[in-house]
Amino acid sequence: MKVVVLTEGDAEFRALPLIVDQLNSLSPHTVLKPLKVPVQPDAPAGTIARSCKSRVAIAVAQGADLVIVLLDREQQSDLPGKLAADVETALATHCGAGTRVRVVYKDRLFENWLVADMDSLSAQPKRFAVTAARRRKVEPNKADAVDGLLLMKEMAIGKDYDKVADAERVCRKLDVRRAAMHSRSLRHFLHVLEVSAYAAGCKRAVAP
Repeated sequence: MKVVVLTEGDAEFRALPLIVDQLNSLSPHTVLKPLKVPVQPDAPAGTIARSCKSRVAIAVAQGADLVIVLLDREQQSDLPGKLAADVETALATHCGAGTRVRVVYKDRLFENWLVADMDSLSAQPKRFAVTAARRRKVEPNKADAVDGLLLMKEMAIGKDYDKVADAERVCRKLDVRRAAMHSRSLRHFLHVLEVSAYAAGCKRAVAP
């Protein structure tokens, strides 16, 4: 099965291809190059679905059997599962029931997934200052609960944190299985990709 990820974020669009090989080694499916979708992640479900409709059609034309819409939860109060269900219902209306589309919300930003693998950051000491105190904010299994963007900004050494360039920098060293131990929303993404370690669900972290 071929999978295409739709993302609204510039950082994800640029950085996700750097971990595609890992995703393909973990998933029984083939993850293709992501597509960018112009949408605000906190927009109403119907608005998100209408914005995704053309990109879903492109993904299907590229041979996708499954399209995953990847969004930021940001500051929305509804839980990721509720938000995803609402958008999936709207997508079924706008894209047709025959198109297999799933929605995954990062909790709360892409940076929460980046900080989930603190080893990938500590491996770059000239750029990121990883201390024991900062690591304890994330581990174990707390990456979704921190202010990921603020933490990345605090750890940046020298020039200010750059959402795109630093996301690429981190993803070149990020270990998806390590990061998944500390981010339930990342584990849910792997669950949707039918990664065997999370086939039964994403509540419990599995050691790499």
